Amino acid sequence: MTVTVRKKPIIGVLQIVGVVVLMVLAFVYSRAPDQSAAATPLQNFSSDSSKLIPLVSVVKPFISSEQLTVTSTGSVTVRSYVTLTSQVSGRVVATSDVLRNGGSFSAGETLVTLEQRDFTLALAQVQADVTSAQASLQLSQAEASVDITSYQRLNPGKDVPPLIAKEPQITRANAQLQAAIARRDIAQVNLERSVYSLPFSGRVVESSADEGQILNAGQSFGRVYALDAVEIVIALAPKELAKILPAKNRVAMITVDGVTFEGRIDRIAAERNSRTQFSQVFLTVNDNPSLTPGTFVSVNLSGPEIDNTFMLPESALQVAQTFWILKNGSIESVSAKILGRSNGQYLVEAFEFADGIVTGTIPGARDGMAVRLAETN
Repeated sequence: MTVTVRKKPIIGVLQIVGVVVLMVLAFVYSRAPDQSAAATPLQNFSSDSSKLIPLVSVVKPFISSEQLTVTSTGSVTVRSYVTLTSQVSGRVVATSDVLRNGGSFSAGETLVTLEQRDFTLALAQVQADVTSAQASLQLSQAEASVDITSYQRLNPGKDVPPLIAKEPQITRANAQLQAAIARRDIAQVNLERSVYSLPFSGRVVESSADEGQILNAGQSFGRVYALDAVEIVIALAPKELAKILPAKNRVAMITVDGVTFEGRIDRIAAERNSRTQFSQVFLTVNDNPSLTPGTFVSVNLSGPEIDNTFMLPESALQVAQTFWILKNGSIESVSAKILGRSNGQYLVEAFEFADGIVTGTIPGARDGMAVRLAETN
Protein backbone atom coordinates (compact mmCIF):
# COMPACT_ATOMS: atom_id res chain seq x y z
CA MET A 1 0.00 0.00 0.00
CA THR A 2 1.25 3.43 -0.99
CA VAL A 3 1.42 6.34 1.62
CA THR A 4 1.00 9.91 0.24
CA VAL A 5 2.75 12.77 2.15
CA ARG A 6 1.19 16.30 1.89
CA LYS A 7 4.04 18.92 1.72
CA LYS A 8 2.09 22.04 0.79
CA PRO A 9 1.12 23.16 4.34
CA ILE A 10 4.76 22.93 5.49
CA ILE A 11 5.92 25.03 2.55
CA GLY A 12 3.29 27.71 3.34
CA VAL A 13 4.42 28.01 6.94
CA LEU A 14 8.03 28.39 5.86
CA GLN A 15 7.07 31.16 3.47
CA ILE A 16 5.29 33.10 6.22
CA VAL A 17 8.26 32.74 8.57
CA GLY A 18 10.57 33.99 5.83
CA VAL A 19 8.48 37.10 5.22
CA VAL A 20 8.42 37.94 8.95
CA VAL A 21 12.20 37.56 9.19
CA LEU A 22 12.70 39.86 6.21
CA MET A 23 10.43 42.52 7.79
CA VAL A 24 12.34 42.37 11.10
CA LEU A 25 15.65 42.76 9.30
CA ALA A 26 14.32 45.71 7.31
CA PHE A 27 13.11 47.44 10.51
CA VAL A 28 16.41 46.89 12.31
CA TYR A 29 18.33 48.20 9.34
CA SER A 30 16.17 51.33 9.11
CA ARG A 31 16.77 52.13 12.83
CA ALA A 32 20.52 51.78 12.62
CA PRO A 33 22.43 55.10 12.32
CA ASP A 34 24.23 55.67 9.09
CA GLN A 35 27.94 56.21 9.03
CA SER A 36 27.68 59.99 8.61
CA ALA A 37 25.45 60.30 11.67
CA ALA A 38 27.64 57.99 13.70
CA ALA A 39 30.60 60.01 12.69
CA THR A 40 29.02 63.35 13.81
CA PRO A 41 31.27 64.84 16.50
CA LEU A 42 29.87 65.44 19.97
CA GLN A 43 30.80 69.09 19.84
CA ASN A 44 27.52 69.76 17.90
CA PHE A 45 25.70 69.09 21.19
CA SER A 46 28.14 71.09 23.20
CA SER A 47 27.86 74.28 21.11
CA ASP A 48 28.21 77.70 22.71
CA SER A 49 26.23 77.52 25.98
CA SER A 50 25.54 81.25 25.82
CA LYS A 51 22.92 80.55 23.18
CA LEU A 52 20.82 78.86 25.86
CA ILE A 53 20.63 82.04 28.01
CA PRO A 54 17.17 83.69 27.58
CA LEU A 55 16.85 86.88 25.60
CA VAL A 56 14.93 89.73 27.22
CA SER A 57 13.68 93.14 26.17
CA VAL A 58 13.62 96.09 28.54
CA VAL A 59 12.14 99.56 28.80
CA LYS A 60 13.76 102.55 30.48
CA PRO A 61 10.93 104.86 31.53
CA PHE A 62 11.30 108.50 32.47
CA ILE A 63 10.05 109.88 35.78
CA SER A 64 7.05 112.10 35.13
CA SER A 65 3.86 113.55 36.56
CA GLU A 66 0.84 111.67 35.26
CA GLN A 67 -2.92 111.66 35.60
CA LEU A 68 -5.13 108.63 35.84
CA THR A 69 -8.11 108.73 33.50
CA VAL A 70 -11.51 107.17 33.96
CA THR A 71 -13.88 106.54 31.09
CA SER A 72 -17.52 105.78 31.72
CA THR A 73 -20.95 105.99 30.16
CA GLY A 74 -24.05 107.53 31.63
CA SER A 75 -27.24 109.32 30.75
CA VAL A 76 -28.74 112.79 30.81
CA THR A 77 -31.25 113.30 33.61
CA VAL A 78 -33.18 116.16 35.21
CA ARG A 79 -32.58 116.98 38.85
CA SER A 80 -36.22 118.02 39.34
CA TYR A 81 -39.23 118.87 37.18
CA VAL A 82 -41.47 121.89 37.78
CA THR A 83 -45.25 121.51 37.67
CA LEU A 84 -47.05 124.46 36.09
CA THR A 85 -49.77 125.56 38.52
CA SER A 86 -52.00 128.61 38.38
CA GLN A 87 -52.07 130.76 41.53
CA VAL A 88 -55.32 132.52 40.54
CA SER A 89 -58.52 131.52 38.78
CA GLY A 90 -59.58 132.79 35.38
CA ARG A 91 -60.19 132.11 31.71
CA VAL A 92 -57.17 131.62 29.45
CA VAL A 93 -57.10 134.32 26.77
CA ALA A 94 -53.64 133.64 25.32
CA THR A 95 -50.91 130.97 25.39
CA SER A 96 -47.36 131.14 24.10
CA ASP A 97 -46.39 129.14 21.02
CA VAL A 98 -43.61 127.52 23.05
CA LEU A 99 -46.08 126.06 25.56
CA ARG A 100 -46.06 122.60 24.02
CA ASN A 101 -43.93 119.48 24.31
CA GLY A 102 -40.38 120.34 23.30
CA GLY A 103 -40.83 124.10 23.45
CA SER A 104 -38.05 126.26 24.88
CA PHE A 105 -38.66 129.42 26.87
CA SER A 106 -36.61 132.17 28.47
CA ALA A 107 -36.74 133.49 32.01
CA GLY A 108 -39.65 135.91 32.41
CA GLU A 109 -41.25 134.98 29.07
CA THR A 110 -45.08 135.02 29.20
CA LEU A 111 -46.48 131.52 28.81
CA VAL A 112 -50.17 131.94 29.74
CA THR A 113 -52.38 135.04 30.06
CA LEU A 114 -55.69 134.95 31.95
CA GLU A 115 -58.57 137.37 31.45
CA GLN A 116 -57.64 140.43 33.54
CA ARG A 117 -60.90 142.39 33.81
CA ASP A 118 -61.91 140.87 37.16
CA PHE A 119 -58.46 141.53 38.59
CA THR A 120 -58.44 145.11 37.31
CA LEU A 121 -61.83 145.85 38.87
CA ALA A 122 -60.80 144.29 42.16
CA LEU A 123 -57.69 146.46 42.19
CA ALA A 124 -59.73 149.60 41.52
CA GLN A 125 -62.11 148.72 44.34
CA VAL A 126 -59.40 148.28 46.95
CA GLN A 127 -57.67 151.41 45.71
CA ALA A 128 -60.88 153.29 46.55
CA ASP A 129 -60.83 151.68 49.98
CA VAL A 130 -57.32 153.00 50.47
CA THR A 131 -58.40 156.51 49.54
CA SER A 132 -61.37 156.32 51.92
CA ALA A 133 -59.20 155.06 54.76
CA GLN A 134 -56.70 157.85 54.16
CA ALA A 135 -59.51 160.42 54.37
CA SER A 136 -60.83 158.91 57.61
CA LEU A 137 -57.39 159.08 59.14
CA GLN A 138 -56.91 162.69 58.08
CA LEU A 139 -60.32 163.60 59.51
CA SER A 140 -59.55 161.98 62.86
CA GLN A 141 -56.22 163.74 63.02
CA ALA A 142 -57.82 167.12 62.22
CA GLU A 143 -60.53 166.69 64.88
CA ALA A 144 -57.90 165.68 67.41
CA SER A 145 -55.88 168.80 66.64
CA VAL A 146 -58.90 171.07 67.29
CA ASP A 147 -59.78 169.31 70.55
CA ILE A 148 -56.20 169.42 71.80
CA THR A 149 -56.01 173.18 71.15
CA SER A 150 -59.28 173.82 73.00
CA TYR A 151 -58.23 171.70 75.99
CA GLN A 152 -54.87 173.40 76.31
CA ARG A 153 -56.56 176.83 76.23
CA LEU A 154 -58.90 175.86 79.03
CA ASN A 155 -56.37 173.79 80.99
CA PRO A 156 -52.99 175.37 80.51
CA GLY A 157 -50.06 173.26 81.68
CA LYS A 158 -52.06 170.02 81.94
CA ASP A 159 -51.51 166.87 79.87
CA VAL A 160 -54.10 166.24 77.19
CA PRO A 161 -56.06 163.03 77.94
CA PRO A 162 -55.93 160.30 75.21
CA LEU A 163 -59.67 160.55 74.59
CA ILE A 164 -59.44 164.31 74.02
CA ALA A 165 -56.52 163.70 71.64
CA LYS A 166 -58.70 161.07 69.89
CA GLU A 167 -55.84 158.56 70.02
CA PRO A 168 -58.14 155.48 69.78
CA GLN A 169 -59.92 156.95 66.74
CA ILE A 170 -56.62 157.78 65.04
CA THR A 171 -55.25 154.29 65.77
CA ARG A 172 -58.37 152.67 64.31
CA ALA A 173 -58.28 154.88 61.21
CA ASN A 174 -54.60 154.11 60.67
CA ALA A 175 -55.25 150.34 61.01
CA GLN A 176 -58.08 150.58 58.50
CA LEU A 177 -55.74 152.36 56.11
CA GLN A 178 -53.05 149.66 56.47
CA ALA A 179 -55.65 146.94 55.88
CA ALA A 180 -56.85 148.71 52.75
CA ILE A 181 -53.27 149.04 51.50
CA ALA A 182 -52.71 145.31 52.09
CA ARG A 183 -55.86 144.44 50.13
CA ARG A 184 -54.66 146.70 47.33
CA ASP A 185 -51.29 144.93 47.28
CA ILE A 186 -53.02 141.54 47.12
CA ALA A 187 -55.19 142.72 44.24
CA GLN A 188 -52.08 144.00 42.48
CA VAL A 189 -50.31 140.66 42.96
CA ASN A 190 -53.36 138.75 41.66
CA LEU A 191 -53.40 140.97 38.59
CA GLU A 192 -49.72 140.22 38.00
CA ARG A 193 -50.34 136.50 38.51
CA SER A 194 -52.87 136.53 35.69
CA VAL A 195 -49.81 136.66 33.43
CA TYR A 196 -47.92 133.38 33.98
CA SER A 197 -44.14 133.19 33.54
CA LEU A 198 -41.19 131.44 35.15
CA PRO A 199 -37.97 132.88 36.59
CA PHE A 200 -35.70 130.51 34.65
CA SER A 201 -35.00 129.33 31.12
CA GLY A 202 -36.17 125.85 30.35
CA ARG A 203 -38.05 123.40 28.17
CA VAL A 204 -41.63 122.20 28.16
CA VAL A 205 -42.35 118.52 28.74
CA GLU A 206 -46.15 118.70 28.59
CA SER A 207 -48.97 121.26 28.72
CA SER A 208 -52.77 121.13 28.76
CA ALA A 209 -53.53 124.88 28.77
CA ASP A 210 -55.33 126.39 25.78
CA GLU A 211 -57.33 129.49 24.96
CA GLY A 212 -60.83 129.53 26.45
CA GLN A 213 -59.97 127.06 29.20
CA ILE A 214 -60.87 127.94 32.79
CA LEU A 215 -57.96 127.53 35.18
CA ASN A 216 -58.64 127.37 38.89
CA ALA A 217 -56.19 128.43 41.57
CA GLY A 218 -53.98 125.45 42.42
CA GLN A 219 -54.77 123.61 39.17
CA SER A 220 -51.74 122.20 37.33
CA PHE A 221 -51.62 122.47 33.56
CA GLY A 222 -48.18 121.27 32.52
CA ARG A 223 -44.65 120.26 33.39
CA VAL A 224 -41.29 121.82 32.52
CA TYR A 225 -37.66 121.67 33.60
CA ALA A 226 -34.99 124.33 33.96
CA LEU A 227 -31.93 124.12 31.74
CA ASP A 228 -29.68 124.40 34.77
CA ALA A 229 -31.48 121.39 36.30
CA VAL A 230 -30.12 119.12 33.55
CA GLU A 231 -27.30 116.91 34.77
CA ILE A 232 -25.42 113.79 33.75
CA VAL A 233 -25.28 110.69 35.93
CA ILE A 234 -22.58 108.03 35.71
CA ALA A 235 -21.81 105.08 37.99
CA LEU A 236 -18.24 104.38 39.12
CA ALA A 237 -16.71 101.47 40.97
CA PRO A 238 -14.82 102.29 44.17
CA LYS A 239 -11.41 101.84 42.47
CA GLU A 240 -12.38 104.15 39.62
CA LEU A 241 -13.78 106.73 42.01
CA ALA A 242 -10.54 106.71 43.99
CA LYS A 243 -8.62 107.77 40.86
CA ILE A 244 -10.41 111.13 40.64
CA LEU A 245 -10.62 112.12 44.31
CA PRO A 246 -11.10 114.86 45.35
CA ALA A 247 -13.94 114.86 42.83
CA LYS A 248 -15.77 118.15 43.52
CA ASN A 249 -15.59 120.51 40.50
CA ARG A 250 -13.28 118.14 38.59
CA VAL A 251 -13.46 118.82 34.85
CA ALA A 252 -15.01 116.15 32.63
CA MET A 253 -15.12 115.85 28.86
CA ILE A 254 -18.58 114.74 27.79
CA THR A 255 -19.39 113.35 24.35
CA VAL A 256 -22.95 113.24 23.04
CA ASP A 257 -23.74 112.17 19.48
CA GLY A 258 -20.18 112.90 18.38
CA VAL A 259 -20.05 116.36 19.98
CA THR A 260 -17.68 116.92 22.92
CA PHE A 261 -18.08 119.63 25.53
CA GLU A 262 -16.97 120.37 29.06
CA GLY A 263 -18.73 119.63 32.32
CA ARG A 264 -17.86 119.44 36.00
CA ILE A 265 -18.51 117.01 38.82
CA ASP A 266 -21.12 118.51 41.11
CA ARG A 267 -21.50 115.82 43.75
CA ILE A 268 -21.32 112.12 44.57
CA ALA A 269 -24.34 110.19 45.80
CA ALA A 270 -24.54 109.75 49.56
CA GLU A 271 -25.15 106.00 49.20
CA ARG A 272 -23.69 103.20 47.09
CA ASN A 273 -25.79 100.79 45.13
CA SER A 274 -26.28 97.88 47.53
CA ARG A 275 -26.10 95.33 44.72
CA THR A 276 -23.24 96.62 42.56
CA GLN A 277 -21.41 98.76 45.15
CA PHE A 278 -21.10 101.48 42.50
CA SER A 279 -21.49 105.15 43.39
CA GLN A 280 -23.49 107.59 41.31
CA VAL A 281 -21.58 110.69 40.21
CA PHE A 282 -23.52 113.78 39.11
CA LEU A 283 -22.05 116.18 36.56
CA THR A 284 -23.36 119.60 35.59
CA VAL A 285 -23.15 121.42 32.28
CA ASN A 286 -23.65 125.07 31.42
CA ASP A 287 -27.27 125.41 30.26
CA ASN A 288 -26.74 123.25 27.17
CA PRO A 289 -30.12 123.12 25.40
CA SER A 290 -28.95 120.30 23.13
CA LEU A 291 -28.89 117.86 26.05
CA THR A 292 -32.11 115.90 26.05
CA PRO A 293 -33.00 113.85 29.14
CA GLY A 294 -32.61 110.15 28.47
CA THR A 295 -29.68 110.58 26.06
CA PHE A 296 -26.68 108.27 26.55
CA VAL A 297 -23.30 109.97 26.91
CA SER A 298 -19.62 109.08 27.20
CA VAL A 299 -17.62 110.75 29.95
CA ASN A 300 -13.85 111.05 30.29
CA LEU A 301 -12.44 112.12 33.65
CA SER A 302 -8.85 112.88 34.63
CA GLY A 303 -7.66 112.62 38.20
CA PRO A 304 -5.13 114.85 39.95
CA GLU A 305 -1.52 114.89 38.78
CA ILE A 306 0.70 112.37 40.59
CA ASP A 307 4.42 113.15 40.76
CA ASN A 308 7.40 110.75 40.63
CA THR A 309 5.73 108.03 38.58
CA PHE A 310 6.38 105.66 35.67
CA MET A 311 3.99 104.67 32.92
CA LEU A 312 4.78 101.02 32.14
CA PRO A 313 3.34 98.70 29.48
CA GLU A 314 1.12 95.85 30.57
CA SER A 315 3.79 93.33 29.51
CA ALA A 316 6.12 94.62 32.24
CA LEU A 317 3.90 93.40 35.06
CA GLN A 318 4.89 89.95 36.29
CA VAL A 319 3.42 87.41 38.71
CA ALA A 320 2.33 88.65 42.15
CA GLN A 321 2.27 92.28 41.03
CA THR A 322 6.07 92.48 40.68
CA PHE A 323 8.54 93.59 38.01
CA TRP A 324 11.81 92.12 36.75
CA ILE A 325 14.74 94.52 36.43
CA LEU A 326 17.94 93.80 34.50
CA LYS A 327 21.10 94.32 36.53
CA ASN A 328 24.60 93.24 35.45
CA GLY A 329 23.31 90.52 33.14
CA SER A 330 20.82 88.97 35.53
CA ILE A 331 17.29 89.69 36.68
CA GLU A 332 15.98 90.77 40.06
CA SER A 333 12.39 90.92 41.29
CA VAL A 334 11.15 94.32 42.44
CA SER A 335 7.86 95.21 44.11
CA ALA A 336 6.41 98.63 43.28
CA LYS A 337 3.18 100.36 44.22
CA ILE A 338 0.73 100.24 41.33
CA LEU A 339 -1.31 103.44 41.42
CA GLY A 340 -3.71 102.56 38.64
CA ARG A 341 -4.21 101.65 35.04
CA SER A 342 -4.84 104.05 32.19
CA ASN A 343 -4.93 103.67 28.40
CA GLY A 344 -3.50 100.15 28.52
CA GLN A 345 -0.58 101.08 30.78
CA TYR A 346 0.17 100.84 34.48
CA LEU A 347 0.96 103.91 36.53
CA VAL A 348 3.46 102.97 39.25
CA GLU A 349 5.58 104.80 41.76
CA ALA A 350 9.07 105.36 40.39
CA PHE A 351 11.81 102.93 41.49
CA GLU A 352 15.43 102.10 40.66
CA PHE A 353 15.56 99.85 37.62
CA ALA A 354 19.34 99.53 36.96
CA ASP A 355 19.73 98.53 33.28
CA GLY A 356 16.01 98.44 32.50
CA ILE A 357 12.64 96.93 33.31
CA VAL A 358 11.99 93.60 31.62
CA THR A 359 8.94 93.24 29.40
CA GLY A 360 7.29 89.94 28.61
CA THR A 361 7.53 86.60 30.40
CA ILE A 362 10.71 84.59 30.98
CA PRO A 363 10.24 80.81 31.23
CA GLY A 364 11.53 79.55 34.57
CA ALA A 365 12.46 83.05 35.71
CA ARG A 366 14.05 83.39 39.14
CA ASP A 367 16.09 85.94 41.05
CA GLY A 368 19.69 86.03 39.86
CA MET A 369 18.94 84.20 36.62
CA ALA A 370 21.33 85.13 33.80
CA VAL A 371 19.75 86.70 30.74
CA ARG A 372 20.86 88.40 27.54
CA LEU A 373 19.58 91.74 26.37
CA ALA A 374 17.92 91.48 22.98
CA GLU A 375 19.32 93.78 20.33
CA THR A 376 16.98 96.62 19.35
CA ASN A 377 16.97 98.60 16.16
